[in-house]
Amino acid sequence: MDTQPAPAHPPTSAGTHWATVTGIVVTLLAATVVVVGMALATFADGLTQHGNLKDHSGSAVQPLRPGATAHYDDGLTITVSRPQRQPDDSYRLTVTYDNGTGKELRPGGTSPDTGVGSSGGSAPLVVRAGKALDSGLPSPSSSSSAGAGPLPDVTVLDRTESVTALMPPLGGDQQRTVPVHFKPGTGTGPVTVEVAPSSPGYREHAYWQFDLG
Repeated sequence: MDTQPAPAHPPTSAGTHWATVTGIVVTLLAATVVVVGMALATFADGLTQHGNLKDHSGSAVQPLRPGATAHYDDGLTITVSRPQRQPDDSYRLTVTYDNGTGKELRPGGTSPDTGVGSSGGSAPLVVRAGKALDSGLPSPSSSSSAGAGPLPDVTVLDRTESVTALMPPLGGDQQRTVPVHFKPGTGTGPVTVEVAPSSPGYREHAYWQFDLG
């Protein structure tokens, strides 16, 4: 009697086939949800990147110490080194800009005349006497009869060197270190480094506060 050999693999039932298709569909849907979720998170993160300091670390209320780094939510970081005392009782420090925004920035703005200062105002880089919360500007009551405010308690030396390093555009993913040479006045208390890198939109000022004694 002739017999037919059994098939090597039993035929797949309709239920098993449907379960396989359903599994594939579910997997694809899950992957789509993940991809869409990541895209939405990136988009939302981009909407909130307005030059704010992360966790407010480096704000006037929470100034950093020398050697610490201020982190902005758009990828820019700024580090102020510890001041090094010189033989003539002046000090040197550096301000390092690390542009992780992917866009060109102008950390010193567009005018060399206002790039580096020693009192509060619009300068993108300021080394001044006083606490971070102080404005650094003379109050109206302290002005002399001639209308001029008191001299600043910190003098920036070799301003040209600082401005030359600060002013050129800083490309995306590039880093730059700006040297600052300054001398405190007699009886100077806390010293504040205030950095306000120029940006196309809003950007918070970052502060470092320290004592030289």
